[in-house]
Amino acid sequence: MLDEIVNLIKNATGEAVQANQDVPNEKAGAIAEEASHSILGDLENGLKGGGVSDILGMLSGKKTDVAGNATTQQMSGNLTSKLTEKLGLSPSAASSLGASIIPSVLSKLTGKINDPNDSSLDLQGIVNQLTGGKTAGIDLKSMLDKNGDGEINLGDAMSLFTGGSSNAAGQQESGGGILGKLKGMFGA
Repeated sequence: MLDEIVNLIKNATGEAVQANQDVPNEKAGAIAEEASHSILGDLENGLKGGGVSDILGMLSGKKTDVAGNATTQQMSGNLTSKLTEKLGLSPSAASSLGASIIPSVLSKLTGKINDPNDSSLDLQGIVNQLTGGKTAGIDLKSMLDKNGDGEINLGDAMSLFTGGSSNAAGQQESGGGILGKLKGMFGA
């Protein structure tokens, strides 16, 4: 599953490097490798730390503004720093690449996760791999599908962030939202 994500990163990196005249094409491989480490590391750290809600909201399709997401912007900044420090790219070239690669990868990743006709990636599998299996046995889709209709949509998102859910009778229950349910699972 991580191979699929790395392929998304390689494709996005290749496109970004070709579109940027300030970056030599022969650095595309090194940039893709650095982008892979950066993106997977940031996702892993976010899931194990305080970014669980943002990352799960984005990957599940609840937060549709991927480029404007605070997590995306932080990841772009991290990649920019690494490309400048490790590969010697100019700050403007590195910033341009970070601003192109990260939103592209996260948008494509979110699309593949939420495409019912594409089973190559799923939210549960990605989270399990990135957290070292700490979510094994926990059905994230059921946790995110607050109203039990089999779909993750706006109604579920509202319940996710307000901490309530609807039971079979349509009555509101409180449960502390996803953070309450995930508390302690990621070492937080």
